[in-house]
Amino acid sequence: NVTFSKIDNSEYNLYESNQDFTIISYIFSRCPVPDMCPAIISKNQFLANSFKDDNVEFLIVSFDYIYDTPNKLSDIYGSIETNHSNIIFLSSTNHYNDLILLTKQSGVAFGGVEENNIGHTMRTIVLDKDKKLLKAYDGMDWKPSDFKKDLSNLINLN
Repeated sequence: NVTFSKIDNSEYNLYESNQDFTIISYIFSRCPVPDMCPAIISKNQFLANSFKDDNVEFLIVSFDYIYDTPNKLSDIYGSIETNHSNIIFLSSTNHYNDLILLTKQSGVAFGGVEENNIGHTMRTIVLDKDKKLLKAYDGMDWKPSDFKKDLSNLINLN
């Protein structure tokens, strides 16, 4: 179980979520590569809109536990949350151990935060209601349309 800070400074606890499916992606706000973190956010927006009537939440966790405070994430991404009630941006500030635990269990690696030279692997995961890993999308080349089809199939099986 892990806890992070939401952009309103309240806590988010993964195991207190009662969603049928939880999608977790990782970013950092200062990512300079357009087809990495910014693309992940765009993909999540498309998918969140596609599943807005389902019991699915999209968590976007920042690796940058130094810079990406809840207030910083709110300034940058608050309007996305406002327009997508099923997207939650999470800050790892003051939650370093939880970040390490979740990334290791997700099969994600990152580093360079303290040197202001962040590098990370790309992976988006799908968890069921019991937080069991159902599927992972590695890299940045996965297509939202494939994800949408896969998640629709999982929802229909439920």
